[in-house]
Amino acid sequence: MLASSPDKRSKEQRFWVFAGIAVAGFGLIGVGLLRLQVQQYDHYRRLAQENRIRLEVLRAPRGAIFDRHGVLLADNHPSFNIVFRPLPAESLERARQVVHPGWVARVGWLTGVDSATVSELVRSANRTGQSAMLRRNAPFEVLAAVEESRAELPGLDVVVEPMRRYPFGILAAHLLGYAGEINDRELAERATQDYRPGDLIGRSGVERSYEHFLRGRDGAEYVVVNAMGKRVSTLTEGPPLVPEAGSDVNLTLDLRVQQALEEAMAEVGRGAAVAIDPRDGGILGMVSRPVFDPNEFSQGLSFARWRELSEGGGANPLFNRAIQGTYPPGSTFKIVTMLAALRSGVSQPGSRYAPCSGAYFFGGRSFGCWKHEGHGSLDFPEAIQHSCDVYFYQVGLKLGLPPLEATARSFGLGGRTGIDLPQERQGLIPSPAWYDKRWGVGKWRKGLLLNLAIGQGELLVTPLQLALLAAQAGTGGHAIHPHVVQSVAGSPQFGVGSPVQPGPSAEPAVWAAVHQGLEEVVEAGTATLARVPNLRVGGKTGTAQNPHGKDHALFVCYAPAEDPVIGLAFVIENSGHGGSVAAPMAGHVLRRLFLPDSLQRDVKPVRLAVDSTAVVRGD
Repeated sequence: MLASSPDKRSKEQRFWVFAGIAVAGFGLIGVGLLRLQVQQYDHYRRLAQENRIRLEVLRAPRGAIFDRHGVLLADNHPSFNIVFRPLPAESLERARQVVHPGWVARVGWLTGVDSATVSELVRSANRTGQSAMLRRNAPFEVLAAVEESRAELPGLDVVVEPMRRYPFGILAAHLLGYAGEINDRELAERATQDYRPGDLIGRSGVERSYEHFLRGRDGAEYVVVNAMGKRVSTLTEGPPLVPEAGSDVNLTLDLRVQQALEEAMAEVGRGAAVAIDPRDGGILGMVSRPVFDPNEFSQGLSFARWRELSEGGGANPLFNRAIQGTYPPGSTFKIVTMLAALRSGVSQPGSRYAPCSGAYFFGGRSFGCWKHEGHGSLDFPEAIQHSCDVYFYQVGLKLGLPPLEATARSFGLGGRTGIDLPQERQGLIPSPAWYDKRWGVGKWRKGLLLNLAIGQGELLVTPLQLALLAAQAGTGGHAIHPHVVQSVAGSPQFGVGSPVQPGPSAEPAVWAAVHQGLEEVVEAGTATLARVPNLRVGGKTGTAQNPHGKDHALFVCYAPAEDPVIGLAFVIENSGHGGSVAAPMAGHVLRRLFLPDSLQRDVKPVRLAVDSTAVVRGD
């Protein structure tokens, strides 16, 4: 056998080298295919599915809110929202187009949203994979412009979702509260509660207290999208998850009472009013001034508007003065002082003390009466009828602090009432221990009782507590628990079933004397402007000193006096005397509620008195 020539051997070697390389190449390809199609099959199958199938959340409508008679106070209506949906992962070129300045500028111009905000929202959506809300409740002209340009603006979409609506606008705004879009902090705090970006969440009032019931359960469906992220069809592999609406809530609020309160408070700059049912504690109406429109929050607020509402130059319209504002009770507290003195036996209905000459001297100081010329000699019912400070100075000294504190607390003053609204404040009823802590043990003087007896000094109460005081005084100490919700989803176990604290107790003769004095306040005393024809009303005026400006005007009452069905409290900041400012407002409400329809046309709007002394001067 002849040896191969060198050329032939070289060719054979090259052949086997190339063959080896080819085999190795095909081997690598085979291994790669095996790895892709077998080892990593599930991973790439999931990515492919994600690229063509998108989960779309179907927002659940919040439950509706009704008054006690079934009048609708809050519901939902369709909102056309402009959103950006992150593009499929395969659309890298499209994604680069979205963050292009030209795309951002055009979307900003079309939607009326600042370009910097659009850019930030889009980047966040691409990073998290969650849709971003660019504009909520867009007007028709904006929707039309977006729809015309959607083919040229990948990622832009229009969706229809339920939006919170309050048909009566500002009416009962602080009691109802408002719902706003959930923020990042709240999302982190509620990570286990299935909240998503763009969800509405109750932020105040009933919307916040009953968020768990009002909030529904979102639904979902899978849709097929193309490489541009545009919806092609709905995936038919299994039915969509239908959203479940939240539970409806029925309030104790009575729309007729609320409207009467709103009318009475129409010209008030700052203040609050509360109406309560003395029979069960149901809140019939609640007003706080200044006020806001909760519809603004559903539609979305600018940062400037939010600052205006949350700060308001110190007025803070979002602040619910009815349960969060604390004020000295002024002479309305004389109801507490009177009951404490009578039930402890310190005084009797016929007790007379040193006549009022316009001032009382104690500890080297002169303590004045609101009536500078004095009231003369008075018994207990007459003293409360005319709100004589000098008489109650003397009662306070005889009574002492412990009985006064105990009686105040039995009315629910100085502590949270437990109303089913958020952020209630408790006020202050000072005790001997409180003064010991503040001034030192035994270092506080007896003279402070003079101020406490007439509702001044360190005392602080909320308008809700004053309404509770009026209701319990009118019913002879009947214990009630203030609440705003009557039922949830038809179940009456909410609100009314809450535990109650015992009310103030006293002998029938004591209550008879208290009622006599309070009725005389309205009939012929400092609150004659609250009188209503053929209606017996018991009430008490108050004028609380304010170190920061003009005095606050207060008035509490209940009616009909023989069997009360409503208790009222008014606190009007920086306005003057209770008898000339607050009492007429209560009179307006009572006329609206108790006068026959034939006389309603004679009920005039309340005009806030600029100079309270021009009408009636009385504490």
